[in-house]
Amino acid sequence: SLVESRAWADEYRGFVRGDSREGDEDMRLAALEPHRRGRMPVVLIHGTASSPFRWADMVNDLTEDPRIRENFEFWFFAYATGNPIPYSALLLRESLQAAVQGLGGEGADPALGRMVLVGHSQGGLLARMVTTDAGTRLWDAFSHRPLDELRLDASDRDLLRRALFVEHLPQVERVIFSATPHGGSYLTEFSATRLLSRLVRLPAALAGVGIEALAGNADALTYDISRWRPGSLAGMTPGSPFIRAISGLPVSPAVRAHSIIPALGDGPLAERSDGVVRYESAHLEGVDSELVVHSSHSVQSNSAAIEEVRRILL
Repeated sequence: SLVESRAWADEYRGFVRGDSREGDEDMRLAALEPHRRGRMPVVLIHGTASSPFRWADMVNDLTEDPRIRENFEFWFFAYATGNPIPYSALLLRESLQAAVQGLGGEGADPALGRMVLVGHSQGGLLARMVTTDAGTRLWDAFSHRPLDELRLDASDRDLLRRALFVEHLPQVERVIFSATPHGGSYLTEFSATRLLSRLVRLPAALAGVGIEALAGNADALTYDISRWRPGSLAGMTPGSPFIRAISGLPVSPAVRAHSIIPALGDGPLAERSDGVVRYESAHLEGVDSELVVHSSHSVQSNSAAIEEVRRILL
């Protein structure tokens, strides 16, 4: 059914149009079928210039297994992938909280408190933002001064607080990082990628925050304003304030973590990549398991990766 679908064109439209899903709450989080008590949600989070349709092969294969069908159900998170990562992660967090509340909460079904997040590429960074306890460290990467000392409207201050002062979501029990650039992606340093990032149109909720923060609080920022670029691509650039901060934040001890890392070619892992993310960037210390598979960056349909997700779930 996807062959003639407009989904593929919409992936790129969703990258450059940061407001394409704004106000469309029902489209951010969707389930393959209605929730059934006792089944644990597996939340699939796509990467940059992508969409939930990229998970079709994995979901088709996994749902052929009666043990998976009996114990799990699949939810899909969709977002405008050109937006800043903390903002997209905030939408993910609040969408999951609203879904659990709408289904009656963990009191009505304890399985809702045993979520598994599977994030591919940028989606893995969103998942990491939902499974870590940041304290002030994310904020400190951008500002020398406390948030309350900056000249901001109350609504903008609240948005920044919710996006950057994050704690792990207690309903998430396990996270699987797939081709995730914890240390950034070297492709974001190319001139063509920097040009592409200029096409991103931020949603209105963010545009005002950026302009006001830059104009009225330049002396508090930790980076050169003239080199500031909004959006997810700048955030995933190696050495960016966001990447430096997030790479130093461990996954919460309350969450079990796993890595699936695609790599092309042969030779030492430290010298290999999937064409987008180097192994050393995707590698995360302290995870419960790490599997390296021979694949390009789009590893969601790789049979070894799908079997690894099955193994972890079971």
